[in-house]
Amino acid sequence: MLLSLAVFTSCLAWSSFSHADSEQARAEKRLVEILAQIERREINEAFRAVTELTEEVPNFRAAQLLYADMLRLRTGGTPMGEQLAQAQAAPSKRNMGVADQDIAPPEFYKGLQNELQRRRQAAIDLPPPGMVPSNLMHLGSSVRHVIAIDTSKSRLYVFSNRPKGLEVVSNFYVTVGRNGVNKRVEGDQRTPLGVYFVGRQIPSEKLPELYGKGALTVNYPNDWDRALGRTGSGIWLHGVPSDQFARVPQASDGCVVLSNPDIAFLMASIDRRTPVLITEKLHWVTPQWTMKQQPDNFKKEIDRWQAAWRQGDTHSLNTLYSAELTAADALEKRRGRLASVGPLSKLSVEDMSVYNWQEDAGEIRIVNLHVAKNATTTVRQYWRKQGGQWKIFAEDLLS
Repeated sequence: MLLSLAVFTSCLAWSSFSHADSEQARAEKRLVEILAQIERREINEAFRAVTELTEEVPNFRAAQLLYADMLRLRTGGTPMGEQLAQAQAAPSKRNMGVADQDIAPPEFYKGLQNELQRRRQAAIDLPPPGMVPSNLMHLGSSVRHVIAIDTSKSRLYVFSNRPKGLEVVSNFYVTVGRNGVNKRVEGDQRTPLGVYFVGRQIPSEKLPELYGKGALTVNYPNDWDRALGRTGSGIWLHGVPSDQFARVPQASDGCVVLSNPDIAFLMASIDRRTPVLITEKLHWVTPQWTMKQQPDNFKKEIDRWQAAWRQGDTHSLNTLYSAELTAADALEKRRGRLASVGPLSKLSVEDMSVYNWQEDAGEIRIVNLHVAKNATTTVRQYWRKQGGQWKIFAEDLLS
């Protein structure tokens, strides 16, 4: 049985929210339809279709593997993956992209098989209509888009924050770290998990060929990562070299890698500070569910913080901050930074967004507060639940 055909495929319509003009989206849709033809035993039709696809998109290596396996099946040969496993040999790397030359060929071909599986699965496991990731507790109007990544599916979803709520507008295949996720230290070739925010855009002309059409930086390590002693830097969303259509699911040094059309789409659409949620598996819930998960009245804690700053109530503030942030010098520095946006007596929050993150090390909430009449100023706070109470363990003023 073909290695590539071990993927059981359902013939489901491709998602209408993929950006239709993308070469990536069209080629992926065709590949999924070919796998559906194979599942229906329409082998001749599938072979004709995959032949056309590989001729038109020659650098789509997952499609090339499927074509090679079907060709071997027709001629009585052994599928590529089985041939490699039996021979334990290293074939020529001429069909591998420049970025993947350090991956052993058997591992590379296994990666292509996984890519076929994950692209097919993404067409079946579409996000339920009207559902949102559970980490998005509240989004202010200043948040135009949200990026959510399900690493188990090698899938990135782009949401638009509209008056009636979040709506998925695009979804893309992505690559993550060669050693998977749960980044802990510099150089571990893993992709971090958590809630991050887009920093700056880096155009392709300022980057090596490896990064393709450009990059979006994210703020790893964030304050939670640093509190846990996690190290590393340079975690980006970026493209692929020009000789590649995509990379296998686990191939980067820790970055999230998209096709060049897809990263170009993001760079044209996404604002600075757009939230980027990276999870092993997205938990989809109704928008109403997120409201029910706040029995601890977390919003009241935000209101207490704002009232205490206005009144200069040091005692109340000390009850809201963790011990390391209530030292006199630290408190005075924060007071000075906040005072720079205007008189504390007039400080008010125009817009607020709240993100939840939970792991074995604890539960946190990240809060972005936009100060009224100063849209460029944001107070970002990291709250942690300790002894049944929420405490701020990190705070910064972003301008």
